[in-house]
Amino acid sequence: MANNGDAQVPLPGEPATETAITPVHDFLWHIAIPHRFSFANPPPFRLAQLAFMTTYHLSPRGRDRAAGTSKQPWGTLAGARDNLRALRVAGKLSESVTVLVHDGHYELNEIVKFKPEDSHTSYVAAPKAAPVFDGGKQLTGWKVGERNGRTEWTLDLPEVAAGNWNFRSLFVNGQRAPRARFPKFTPDAKGAKNVLRIGEIKHPEQTDLFAGRDTFKPKAGDVQNWDSLGDAEFVVMHYWIEERLPRPQLNPRTGWLRFARRSAFCLYESHENMFGNRELARYYIDNLFEALTDPGEWYLNRETGRIYYLPRPGETPANTTIHAPRVLAFLQASGQFFNDAGTPVDPHATTLVTGLNFEGLTFRHADWFSPLATLPSHHKPYGEDYPIGGSVQAANFVPGAVVFRGARDCAVTDCTIEHAGLYGLEFEEGCRNCSAVGNHLHDLGAGGIRGGGTDLDGHIDGRTGHLRITDNHIYDIGRIFHQGVGVFLTHAFDCLVAHNHIHHSCYTGISTGWTWGFRETPSRNNVIEHNLIHDIGAGILSDMGGIYTLGVQPGTVVRGNHLHHIWSHDYGGWGIYLDEGTSHLIIEHNLVHDTKDAPFNIHYARENIVRHNIFARGQNALASVSRVEPEHFSATFIQNILLGPSSRLYYGGYKGDVSKGALVANANCLWSPGGKLPPNGHPKTHPEKAPFKISFTQWKTAGHDELSVVADPKLTEGKKTWTLAKNSPALKLGFKPWDWSKCGVRPASQRK
Repeated sequence: MANNGDAQVPLPGEPATETAITPVHDFLWHIAIPHRFSFANPPPFRLAQLAFMTTYHLSPRGRDRAAGTSKQPWGTLAGARDNLRALRVAGKLSESVTVLVHDGHYELNEIVKFKPEDSHTSYVAAPKAAPVFDGGKQLTGWKVGERNGRTEWTLDLPEVAAGNWNFRSLFVNGQRAPRARFPKFTPDAKGAKNVLRIGEIKHPEQTDLFAGRDTFKPKAGDVQNWDSLGDAEFVVMHYWIEERLPRPQLNPRTGWLRFARRSAFCLYESHENMFGNRELARYYIDNLFEALTDPGEWYLNRETGRIYYLPRPGETPANTTIHAPRVLAFLQASGQFFNDAGTPVDPHATTLVTGLNFEGLTFRHADWFSPLATLPSHHKPYGEDYPIGGSVQAANFVPGAVVFRGARDCAVTDCTIEHAGLYGLEFEEGCRNCSAVGNHLHDLGAGGIRGGGTDLDGHIDGRTGHLRITDNHIYDIGRIFHQGVGVFLTHAFDCLVAHNHIHHSCYTGISTGWTWGFRETPSRNNVIEHNLIHDIGAGILSDMGGIYTLGVQPGTVVRGNHLHHIWSHDYGGWGIYLDEGTSHLIIEHNLVHDTKDAPFNIHYARENIVRHNIFARGQNALASVSRVEPEHFSATFIQNILLGPSSRLYYGGYKGDVSKGALVANANCLWSPGGKLPPNGHPKTHPEKAPFKISFTQWKTAGHDELSVVADPKLTEGKKTWTLAKNSPALKLGFKPWDWSKCGVRPASQRK
């Protein structure tokens, strides 16, 4: 029985046996709920609307042919969706709906898909409830044996042997278990050292970035013709990406390996002439049965259907819960664009998902796959037969486990997405006025939250903007796709990314923009402020930063963020990183410290403003510009504090002289312990032979920092913020202090 005004509306096939809840009862029900609904945030619905909103109920003890009332709740998320569709089609429901989701465990055996007809519905955790939607299946019935002197558990799965189920993830007692691999790489600072290095490549003289290969020769003794080799994946890590090369074949006579996919990038570690590093790339071998040697590892034989697990100390089948995922994603909500249909329709006939909201729910256990990726449009090779091994940046071909497309006014609030194999949450093309607020995202295969739509060449209905991504806690990401980003905006406009806490990733914290060079883009007017980003990189990939920008983005502001402990493998590891063509941004009031490379870096850029920031303790430099373009300046760099120690003050890269026009630098407070500033300069391998060292006197003679002072800024470092003494010389130069203690996630009561 469902409530529709004062009438009792039976669902198809259900007797009208239960008294319906009246709208007044609904209203009293809702106002009694403490703090669950963050009314201050753009909520899924407003308090004034609750009296006119119908409420249904969902419980794992319910059944989908019930009435959906508190006494006869529905049983599954898909069932609730279908029942609401039926009521709307029958004309018995027209107003907005709330589905109260009661406590318990809900099994998901497939992705739950929502369409425009599912609009104006909010799925909200009931008071004091913590409902879990679980895409995994618990594995029981393990047999205990022994393998190579270690305890081994095995389990035969007929579904796998029959080809009806395959999974690449396993979760043991709430932790992701690594597949058997060699060496024992893990995506953290310690495990990142456990890698092999390619021994030889064909055509080593071809060093163009996109000169990828489907072959390489390992070093002697690193790879054998193991029985399970054909089912393994070689994970190559170089530049700023990882690439998965599947189905290896070893020629035992020559020692060369061939793969079913080729690498997107050439198989060097990093760019030519960047700090003189010309090593070949690193890699590890994933899913290798012969490498099943350490407690906590597992292997699935897809042919026989047998799974093997080596228990950790203290684990027994009785005290260990093991889940294998059945789904790749949890939710997909999609409108319909004109070009989705099989027959021509009005190009402005886009049908949207509107007002679909999820609040207070947990989504757990999902798998991953290796998406087919393509090369960027500015590199179109001919005559290639192999797909490439991965995305060329930021895992951009990896979708979300919760996805909105063609959506308006949709929200995911105070939800948890955990133990999943892709990005956590995605606002795809055509999403506007959508929000992700107060969510907890962790143990993800790629990144946390991504958003973006069509570029200027795409249809205008596919543009994405006005996203609100605030107060999310995102950590332990990039577990599979190491290049995943904490918050990743491609083509997006008028977005707010604020008060997020992002840490323990293998790559960049926040990234915005998706056009290389100075072409106009849809990206503009984005505000990135008050985020706390730390302990990222872990020495796994290069060319990464705490906050990364790309392309022309007028009106975009990066303000008041706190970034620290950012560490790359080779080059990079910058704090705030303005990459290819970044233009017309304001970078202000940021605290950036303890980075491998400079806390502030420009690759090449145009007409940005960088002011009132503290850039401290960058190992290789305090500020750097990789490519100087004499036809314009990269940034106005004023009223900042640069604090050592560091190897360089200002540092140039591979093109041009950093002292000749890259920065308009002035009124900065410069200091290094002991009072002696480090020199400016360029790499010794600079192709144009720019000076290796430039003294501060020479720097000033070139027209830089003429009003700047070399003086102790009198900073006091606290756990959450840094403060300046009232007599700091930086204040006399016009530096404006900031309170960084407000960075990171706010309590729900303080969200605006």
